[in-house]
Amino acid sequence: MYLWWARLAGHDGLSAVHRPGVPALVLVLQGLGLRPAAGIAALECVLGVSVGLGAAALVRSRPVRPVVWGLAGVLAGTFAVHLAAGYLATLAFAALFLAAAAALALETPTAAVAGAGLLGAAGLAHPLFFPVGLLILAITAGTAWRRDRSEALRVGAAGLGGAVILGAGLLALLAGPGPLAVDTSKDGFLRRAGMSADLRSAYFDRFVHRWTRYVEWASLPLAVAGLRETGGFSGRFLRAWGITFVAGVAVGLATGLLPADRVITFGYVVPVLAALGLVRLGRALRDSRALDGRRPRGVRRAGALALAGGLTVAMLAGSFIAWNRQTPFLTSLEVERVATAGRYAAAMPPGTPLLFRVDTGDASVTFFATQAANAIRASLPPDRIRDVYVVVPPYDATPTADSADLVDPVALRQRVALTDLYAADADAALRAHDGGLLFDLAPFDRPGFGAADGCLPVLCAEAGGPLVRVAKGVEVGVDHLTPLAAPQDPLEPTSPSGIATATLATFALLVAAGYGWARAATDDPIGAAALSPALGAAALILAAIALERLGASLPGLAGAAAVSVLGGGGGYLALALVPKRGAAAEAPHEV
Repeated sequence: MYLWWARLAGHDGLSAVHRPGVPALVLVLQGLGLRPAAGIAALECVLGVSVGLGAAALVRSRPVRPVVWGLAGVLAGTFAVHLAAGYLATLAFAALFLAAAAALALETPTAAVAGAGLLGAAGLAHPLFFPVGLLILAITAGTAWRRDRSEALRVGAAGLGGAVILGAGLLALLAGPGPLAVDTSKDGFLRRAGMSADLRSAYFDRFVHRWTRYVEWASLPLAVAGLRETGGFSGRFLRAWGITFVAGVAVGLATGLLPADRVITFGYVVPVLAALGLVRLGRALRDSRALDGRRPRGVRRAGALALAGGLTVAMLAGSFIAWNRQTPFLTSLEVERVATAGRYAAAMPPGTPLLFRVDTGDASVTFFATQAANAIRASLPPDRIRDVYVVVPPYDATPTADSADLVDPVALRQRVALTDLYAADADAALRAHDGGLLFDLAPFDRPGFGAADGCLPVLCAEAGGPLVRVAKGVEVGVDHLTPLAAPQDPLEPTSPSGIATATLATFALLVAAGYGWARAATDDPIGAAALSPALGAAALILAAIALERLGASLPGLAGAAAVSVLGGGGGYLALALVPKRGAAAEAPHEV
């Protein structure tokens, strides 16, 4: 989805996507030389690291040992794999939101300004999560009102500033082509089809089948113990996030209005507090003589370290298992087949509906159909993304000896609804444009490819009639088209080494773009280094949206360079203008 969002935004503008933050970053990286696939993979890795760095910076805002904030960063950063595997906008929001909290913990006016910018950029990355972030900050400010009204006012001002930035960005994005209203997931289809009961059931089943991989339930007792290790702003913030986390899971399970497992993947408060709980547990075991008073302190220390290390490995195991099980969302063969289809689509006038037959041969097709639609849109030239329609043939319910008792009635009901809804979408497009073109690609039509009559009866007349084999794995509804000699603007692949290189380059870019802003917010070089990737991402998102709205072409080198100079250079200008605080801060210690 993020691939075709970025490619569509590069062609139509950022107004063409619902969540402009990640596409803006991808387009900047593309302008600087990274292919979109490599840029998205790199952002998954870099933003996951930024989550860990933000968590470490938040815990470090209080006087704790390096092992404490280091462990918090490791647990939170590795837990980010659950969002990196497909939920990139949520991951971006989490990284920027944690960095905003760490900035607010610095208790300086410039840091509060940085926090507002981070919150605004986080909202532009995922607007739907912004109210959740505001709720956490509102609870934080409310609990601080009696003890520290300056903190409450600072947090409230940062939240208000973030809301203003988000509102201004969303208003600016109203001009231009609007977002494409299509289903990007099975959840989206169920919601559009009005199958709310099935959607709630899917949310619950997902929670039941996925909770073991998060290993957060093993972390919860440690997180509760870690609450006693917190204080000040960071303690109030973590407690507020904990309240929101528990309430969100409960509401999700009770009402089905939101996926409870998504709330869990956003619950970075648990690994952060679990790190504090581990340290507290280790210290208690080390100092307790009640367990075995005859053993020397060194032996008890080793035992405490062994227990804490074992629990840490157990919590990291869930992240490793999830990362190790992840498979590609898009294969080279799928891209090749769609690219071939795109050569024939280019022979049709712009705006001609392009229909793609998708089938798995069984009733459970809803997830595959929406995933196939994302893959097809990502692999076509950007100017044809809006023309894509997926059609699913009626289910052949003829029972066999092997399948008579295996048809899931829920899946069958969903397939029937999907077939009817997608056929209606395609039929309306065909009638509006006086015809279209039907494709059948082998990777997306496993049972039906190569059939004597592969078209759908309701669409044959409008989409060109029976299918004709034009290339290996590709059938088209007409046989008289002259295709282009080569694909236009093809989606280029990447590799493990390419992803590693792109990740290092992206991390270096974000650090360089954010370090000036970070040093303007704090005189602590370590804290500034931890905040710099998230601040760099926020600066590039805000600068990219501003310049793109003014006419800059982000996929081009000039536009990407302008965004980098404006977003990153502004931080070093701010650093030069902000008065130094180091001498004043160290005077009491010198005394």
